[in-house]
Amino acid sequence: MTGTTASPGLLSRRHRACTLAVSSTFVLVAFAGLALSTVMPVAVQELDGLGLYALAFGGFLTTGIIGTVLAGGWADRRGPAPALLAGLLCFSGGALLSGLATALPVFLAGRYVQGFGGGAVTVALYVVVGRAYAAELRPRMFSLITACWIVPSMVGPPVAGAVAESLSWHWVFHGIAFLGMVALVLLARPLARLGADGAGGGGQGAGGEPVSGLRVVPALAVALGAGLLQYAGTPAAPYRLPAAVVGLVLLVVWLRRLLPAGALRARRGIPALVLLRGVAAGAYFTMETYIPLMLVNERQWSPGMAGMSLTGAALTWFAASWLQGRPRLPWPRERVVLIGALIHGAGAALTLSGTLRTMPAVTVAVGLVVAGFGMGLLLPGVGVLTLEHSPTDQQGRNSASLQLSDSLSSVLLVVLCGALFNMAHVRAGQDTAAFAAVFATTLAVAAAAGPVARRITVPHPEEKKDLATL
Repeated sequence: MTGTTASPGLLSRRHRACTLAVSSTFVLVAFAGLALSTVMPVAVQELDGLGLYALAFGGFLTTGIIGTVLAGGWADRRGPAPALLAGLLCFSGGALLSGLATALPVFLAGRYVQGFGGGAVTVALYVVVGRAYAAELRPRMFSLITACWIVPSMVGPPVAGAVAESLSWHWVFHGIAFLGMVALVLLARPLARLGADGAGGGGQGAGGEPVSGLRVVPALAVALGAGLLQYAGTPAAPYRLPAAVVGLVLLVVWLRRLLPAGALRARRGIPALVLLRGVAAGAYFTMETYIPLMLVNERQWSPGMAGMSLTGAALTWFAASWLQGRPRLPWPRERVVLIGALIHGAGAALTLSGTLRTMPAVTVAVGLVVAGFGMGLLLPGVGVLTLEHSPTDQQGRNSASLQLSDSLSSVLLVVLCGALFNMAHVRAGQDTAAFAAVFATTLAVAAAAGPVARRITVPHPEEKKDLATL
């Protein structure tokens, strides 16, 4: 395609089936995330698991690491369709298992299966966007993906809250499982056709080594390390110190083998993009995890009302994503990402201020709404830049790196904040200090996104030749 030839639109005959398939899947993911976050405080309290609240979220992300790694390699070898369909099956099966749970261990097991599927789905969708759309269409596709959160953000929290209050939180999980199976049936045929057309057929990096996505053994080691850290952060767990030591050792030894070279040092280009995704997403996800719990327990909001903070954040996220997806941006995309990081940090600061009893409860929700706007500028830009700098046969690998950084950062931050919360926890209604400790930690992490965002530009064109070795 030449620079003067316009690409077909997202809903043209060439792209319509793929666009509708990806959009439908993201609607499901959005509705599931918002609905389940809304009812999670009710579920863990009913199952007498408030001390394991962080584990219910963190375990989801931990198993998502494994799903991310497997899906990244699978998508590079055979196209994204098989990984996406398998991920949807696990996502639905895990939701069904959690919905049937009458004891906390079964509930957690379902969350872990669901997390595995969620990791696979996200990576596969990124590869779909990279392979099915020309570079000039990708920003608009990411904007459309964000738009898929609008209706779920308006409907998901209030519907989930109403179902939990009138029936049971179990039925929310059952509904997610049903919707996942419907999506699986509707998308199987078009996605199978896309997978056959878009498979990379394997590839080689610059050094001649096979490119098959990230390796499974390091992923299992990192997931085990993250799981041990989560276990060590649970109250009254035996052998907490040995578990923490082993978990840290596993992460230190194996993590570098999963991330692009120089990611932990914010090396310019894709390594900095991968680190930025983790820093920003970890801070935002942790805030999103604890804000409904705070509003329900400390400020006596109903689950439905607390969930509306997620709705507001989803709407501002979409608004910002729509702005960054415009064909003619007033600034380079790298600067838009930096602006998003700074706004995200401002939202985290506002959320922390809302823990003060002298501040109205809505301040906490407004902080998440502001942070959502920042994320709407930041995350789509990170995705676009990563695909732009990635060879076709490594889009799965680099997309998996993004998702891995996202998931692992969120896991570690949720574990840390869970430990801080448990240390300061008194009882529901008297946990102001506990929530202040959580939101102060997320603010510190969000503040680091600004310096990292300044390093996402590849300074010299010839450095792109080195990307295949990452």
